[in-house]
Amino acid sequence: MRRYVIIGAGAIGATVAAQLTLAGIPAVLIARGENGAVLRRDGLLFVRHEGERRVALDVASGPDEVDLEKGDVLVLATKSQDTERALQDWAHRPVRGAETVPILTLQNGLDNERTALRRFPLVLGAVVWLPASHLAPGEVVARAKPVTGAFWIGRYPSGHSPVADDVAADLRAAGFHAGTVPDIVSWKAAKLLSNLVNALDALYAPSDLRDQAAEALRAEGRRALEAHGIEPATLIEEAAEVRADVVASDIPGRPVQHSSTWQSLARAGSVETDHLNGEIVLLARLAGLEAPLNEAVQRRIARAAREGVAAGSLTDEDLKRDLGY
Repeated sequence: MRRYVIIGAGAIGATVAAQLTLAGIPAVLIARGENGAVLRRDGLLFVRHEGERRVALDVASGPDEVDLEKGDVLVLATKSQDTERALQDWAHRPVRGAETVPILTLQNGLDNERTALRRFPLVLGAVVWLPASHLAPGEVVARAKPVTGAFWIGRYPSGHSPVADDVAADLRAAGFHAGTVPDIVSWKAAKLLSNLVNALDALYAPSDLRDQAAEALRAEGRRALEAHGIEPATLIEEAAEVRADVVASDIPGRPVQHSSTWQSLARAGSVETDHLNGEIVLLARLAGLEAPLNEAVQRRIARAAREGVAAGSLTDEDLKRDLGY
């Protein structure tokens, strides 16, 4: 049986650790700071529609507390801005019975897998559909029912790996929808387009103008991807078979679900927009193009994080000014 060493104890990492643990599949969750202290002391308060439960997790603070073995899978569940530091910590560690271990990235954006491939020969990327939030230490609210979430996994940059099949099978045993795809970059590109609106959700109150801005951001994104020959998967159509089982709705008494970027801004943490909207800006610049709307959003949320702007507190007037509407 494989063991999963999950680096990052936010909404995604903690949910995956909890579901694997409840299914009897070995998992170690890497958590630091106050969140790690609470998880060690009290376990995870795991909130779902059917109720709350405390899940006792195997928690470590870093690689010095984990002896890697053949058969282990590293799972990178940090925000993209923390990828380089995490890889520096975990790459080239001794592994009992093997030269190295595979790594699975449960992250948004297009750059994490490429960064991991510098250090790990087998990199699995994933598109993650898991409506969950982490706003308090030691607590995660998972809002989908009856199934907690879904994963589409593939070898990076393309192709098939038996390890991906094994990982998908374990995730299914842990109560997720999970399958494999041969063209993970295409799937990740489709998810990136959907994630371009995260910053809008984090900054501005809902409105028709915000919806118009979201479509404009995606249009810039599609042009930038096309310039590099990247054709996004038809994610919504391909995912249709799981939509009936992964249905997100708010849980009474718990905060309304927002994007991961909204959650980061609400926690006064760093935001990953440089790897979402910023990825589109980078691709555009590399192709001799511009992506001015994504660039404006990228700059604005960086300023909001620096100044401690409350999540979702800006108005249409702010949006007009910030994006030059």
